[in-house]
Amino acid sequence: MLEALGNVLGNAHFEAYVGGPLVGFIVAVIFSSLGKRLPPDSGISRKSPKEIWDRLERPTRDIHHHHYHAPQSSKSNGSSGELLIFGGIFLLVVLFLFSAFLPQIANLLSFFILAVAMFSVTASILAVVTGQFTNQQWWLHAIFPSLVSIICFWLTDMAYRAINPTVVKYAHDLLDNGPLSLNLVLTGAFSFFKALGNEYVSWLLFDMTAFLCILICSVISLLQCVFYVSLSNTRNADGRFWMRLALITERFSTIGNTFFVIFFLGLGWAFSSGYLYKLIH
Repeated sequence: MLEALGNVLGNAHFEAYVGGPLVGFIVAVIFSSLGKRLPPDSGISRKSPKEIWDRLERPTRDIHHHHYHAPQSSKSNGSSGELLIFGGIFLLVVLFLFSAFLPQIANLLSFFILAVAMFSVTASILAVVTGQFTNQQWWLHAIFPSLVSIICFWLTDMAYRAINPTVVKYAHDLLDNGPLSLNLVLTGAFSFFKALGNEYVSWLLFDMTAFLCILICSVISLLQCVFYVSLSNTRNADGRFWMRLALITERFSTIGNTFFVIFFLGLGWAFSSGYLYKLIH
């Protein structure tokens, strides 16, 4: 009985598909419980996000400009070449480890994405219940992170399936040849890419870039949701905490960041689907 329960709880899919939403739900409940219900007849409670932000009292900061004149140093072509070689080796190692631990990376990213999706949905519903989201503009900003999370989850599955399981197994087996060490990783990386060839190495690079695009979109969408929930709670009399949090996350709420997320979602699809790879090759 306990062994069967342990197998279920330790299952990667269970952790991602059930654990992620559960964590997002719990964090959203705790996060939203810090705010207070606004009276329905309060004039300020009906204001839009832009109106609240325009009326927010921001702390003033003195800006001092310092000009430093550092001595110019000349770099030899040899040092540049060494950096280039080191960067190439580092990239090969990262791609090798990415391939070896692809299932774990995909499950961890899925866990985070589903947690963000559940956090956005739960926090938005609780904001409506407590009278924080009182008009359509609040809802439009709250729904966007949830939609981004759904697309990110789909792209993660696409990017994961784009890599042949045999390649993942081969990379992982190279790490099982002895205790994990720098020498083992370097030896395994060179053996791995020697066996694959340049074309599949390029494919791995494109796929890893897709994962990076997905992660960036998920983080920004989470911070966007945090901003609007924080901004809505600044209408409380004791909203200093929410004001500071809104000021910290405000840079992620602009229309420019929204287009940035949409652009990176498109890039994530282009990389994970192989569209860019076929276009270049």
